[in-house]
Amino acid sequence: MAHKQSADEVRKNLINQLSWRAAERDDQKVAQAIHAGAELDGVYGLNEAGLLDEFWHFLETVGVLALVEQIESTAIQRVMVPLVSMVLLYFLKVLLGITSMNALPALLFSNIAAMTLLGFNVYQITNGFTKRGEHRRQHKPKQGPISPQALAQNLAKLSEATVVTFFNGCITALAASGLFAPEITAAVDGSKIETTQKYQGRGCLKVEKRKRSKDGGWVTVVEWLFGWKVVVLMDTRTRIPLALKVLQIQAYEGEWLVPLIQQAQTNLGAHARIVKVVADRGYLDGLDLYELEAMGLIWVLWTKENMAVRTEAIARSVGEPQQRRVTQVKRGQGRHQRSEEEVTIVVGVTGLKTYTQYGPPRQAGERRSYDQRPSLNGVVIRQWRNHVYTDPPVLLTNGSVEDAFVAYDDYDLRSLIENGIFREGKQPWNLEHAPMKTEAAVIVHIVFTLTVMALTTAFRLHSKQQELAAQAAVAPDFTLLDGEGTTVWRRRLQQENRDKVIVFAGQHFGIFHTAEFSILAGLRIKPKGIPLELGTPEDILRRYGVQEPIDSG
Repeated sequence: MAHKQSADEVRKNLINQLSWRAAERDDQKVAQAIHAGAELDGVYGLNEAGLLDEFWHFLETVGVLALVEQIESTAIQRVMVPLVSMVLLYFLKVLLGITSMNALPALLFSNIAAMTLLGFNVYQITNGFTKRGEHRRQHKPKQGPISPQALAQNLAKLSEATVVTFFNGCITALAASGLFAPEITAAVDGSKIETTQKYQGRGCLKVEKRKRSKDGGWVTVVEWLFGWKVVVLMDTRTRIPLALKVLQIQAYEGEWLVPLIQQAQTNLGAHARIVKVVADRGYLDGLDLYELEAMGLIWVLWTKENMAVRTEAIARSVGEPQQRRVTQVKRGQGRHQRSEEEVTIVVGVTGLKTYTQYGPPRQAGERRSYDQRPSLNGVVIRQWRNHVYTDPPVLLTNGSVEDAFVAYDDYDLRSLIENGIFREGKQPWNLEHAPMKTEAAVIVHIVFTLTVMALTTAFRLHSKQQELAAQAAVAPDFTLLDGEGTTVWRRRLQQENRDKVIVFAGQHFGIFHTAEFSILAGLRIKPKGIPLELGTPEDILRRYGVQEPIDSG
């Protein structure tokens, strides 16, 4: 006679089935279950799930998954899918590089292996959590635990403060794990996130551009840009964003220089200290730069063409000792390849005092004599890679220019934020493709995308460091990745996992080569059909730590 379930048992089963819980990897237990002929919950090709296994474990180890569980919103009510599951679904969308929300059912929700890793069962993936709207569904079958529209609408209810606090918490967790070097050189820059005019809450920026006319002359054309702007402060060693701010596209980003540095240092805590900051001329504000010096930071920026301090630096560089750097550059291909010398010449200048804005705030009517002004240093670029300047550019810094190439090289790190954050973010990470045309959705998308980018870079650096058996006391550097970009990394993981299967048994899962799984399951395979020297089922089990023979009968 079948046992009749009590109301309490039904309620407990419902909670167990609908609550978020990610499966836990245990190859040993699953291998035993396969060989013993136990009933399995599912066997799937690995594919994109290969991106998740070790990545999810890394997030759990550094404490990020615990932060996801802490995300709350009073605006989200009466939902069958927990908020933590929605956040992880969106994380997975970003991680896999899925551009459109409408593509989620075909590209993500139908990926049973990946969805099961997030804690959804096959019934939920196939039928969803409710039957709402099924009477209107005529042609398209339900696919996924939640509709793309519901996912977007609920995540857009998260406040900016909530998602930014989560981002800051993730950076703090990474810092506590020892990811960053004790001293950090940071780069700050902003990038436009362009949208159409139809986005709610978007900004508007007037831009004048010079273009060729049909008759060959030059004309000035006025264009209007719509959207937002994201300002990021990045660690140049790891290329991980340390702090961020989302603004309307026309907003002045320079005013966020000091707040971003302060927030980044708060995120890093006692685990790392920002010692240098590099930025473009858009952040050239004397009061802000003086505040950075008061904070004990060295900064390096370009001067503007009409600045008196630039004119002073160029004039005083005449007759001063020049510093040269010669580099060998290869030109051409094959037998036509040749080596050429490129020469860069810089001049360091000290004691510059004509930047009158630089210094502490002044009272109304207060004036400072030349001798009372704080002095700065400059680096005049006389020649850059064999190109001789008639009107040389000038770098301004409060640091030493005894070796002028130190400031020169520091500023060169600023380009890393353009390529490592903004170009990567807009291409493989789809930074400009928000789930909805609202300000809230755009902000949530930008912050979550940069968060996943930061966590992914941290995971890749951690994995490479472990692979190379690097000393744990040495902070990883982005150069460990050998220039491998996000797109190539995703493709490589897919290639590495295409001959593997993921097997679910109860609350655990295991990942095995297809031939391993077949042998453990008792299938007979000819030796030439086995690509690896796997041996007998007992040999495979011993490799997974199972010492005692198992009776599979």
